[in-house]
Amino acid sequence: MSQGLDIDHLAKLARLNLTADEKKLYTQQLSQVLTYFEALAKADLPPTADVAMVVDESALRSDEPGKPLGAEAVTKIAPASHDGQISVPRVVDDES
Repeated sequence: MSQGLDIDHLAKLARLNLTADEKKLYTQQLSQVLTYFEALAKADLPPTADVAMVVDESALRSDEPGKPLGAEAVTKIAPASHDGQISVPRVVDDES
């Protein structure tokens, strides 16, 4: 299955810098996983029961609004903040 597997492209999408040994290992492992999926897709399985599950509503807590945390409390527990705003790392590259 590894003939269609481009580990360099997958690593780039996942923002991983892999060594040659890691690429070899992960290519083998991912190929095995995909082989298992192919086997499952070919398996002759009986139809499954309806997947909608009935949940006893008494097991759920009531959905009642609580006191809001407020901006100061939220920025205080955030990993990083600046000028009252939560700071997050950039996730979109300008590259196409």
